[in-house]
Amino acid sequence: MKKELDEQLCAKYPLIFKDRNASMRSTAMCWGFDCGNGWYNILDVLCLHLSSDYNHAKNEYDRIKDKVDQPRWKGSDKIVTQASIDVAEQNLEEAALRVPIAVQVKEKFGGLRFYVSGASENHYNYISFAESMSYRTCEQCGSPGKLYTDGWRKTLCSIHAKQQGKEETDAYLENAVGTSDT
Repeated sequence: MKKELDEQLCAKYPLIFKDRNASMRSTAMCWGFDCGNGWYNILDVLCLHLSSDYNHAKNEYDRIKDKVDQPRWKGSDKIVTQASIDVAEQNLEEAALRVPIAVQVKEKFGGLRFYVSGASENHYNYISFAESMSYRTCEQCGSPGKLYTDGWRKTLCSIHAKQQGKEETDAYLENAVGTSDT
């Protein structure tokens, strides 16, 4: 993935990619995103879902943190107290601890692999869905794609497959990785 897209993901999701520049002794994220630019949107949406609880807690805290003794929202009878701000801050801190940390992001066998630590079952469901979408998305440009091979598997649109001289995999292989439309 090109450097600008790498930097955008890291800036937008600093909790998930906090180890992006850590030592290779502690994470494979030191090598960056080892996949094509075409999967940027898949990664962006995945990370939005992985951090949704944190984002919700942050929005709530940001909305009330400077409103002591003011209405919670316009026209509300509920007044913001210091105790409610403290609770929102505590919720934010706890939500930050529940955001999974990316350990490695790469292409393997024509599909996205997104390895994390500290993930819940819901997080793994989001990751599984994103990985399955990668088999339908050109790794180069993000257009609809299929799995192609010439010994190496790649998910490409017809234009990039033709440019790279790839042949479409047979239906058996597509069914094996869950990419068949039937």
